Amino acid sequence: MNQHYRHAAPSRDAPTATTDLEAGPVLKLGEYADEPTLNTSEARIILLKTLQTRASRGRTYEETETLAKTRDYLEIFAVFKDLAEAQQVEGIINGYGKNLERFEKSQLGSLVPTCADEAKALIPSLERKVEEGTVTEDELEGICRELQRLKRQAQI
Repeated sequence: MNQHYRHAAPSRDAPTATTDLEAGPVLKLGEYADEPTLNTSEARIILLKTLQTRASRGRTYEETETLAKTRDYLEIFAVFKDLAEAQQVEGIINGYGKNLERFEKSQLGSLVPTCADEAKALIPSLERKVEEGTVTEDELEGICRELQRLKRQAQI
């Protein structure tokens, strides 16, 4: 018995190739350039609050493998665990880094580099911004110094 199965047409457009997206010396973020971004601490807070809200409303949900892995990843790598700390991170970065892209700000908040050189090594577009004078070495040092201070306080 030879049966032919037809697949339903996709309900959305197939994703485009990500080869045009790059977080190198020049940020090429395509359609995502102006989208809001989160650092790992903010993502952790939002995910846990969402799960907590669902549970408090009696909503049951199936924890998928992806959800569990995402939650575990954020638990491990989020440096700042509470909302007040996450808000301070945003304030620190916005205070010193007015000319940084949203993506760069999120990366700084996630990676919490120890110094400007480390920040430039981890986030290549910052090197170019320093060279062009868009952001100064002192501004990057200030961000790193204040993030490290906050990190030490958070660990107490």
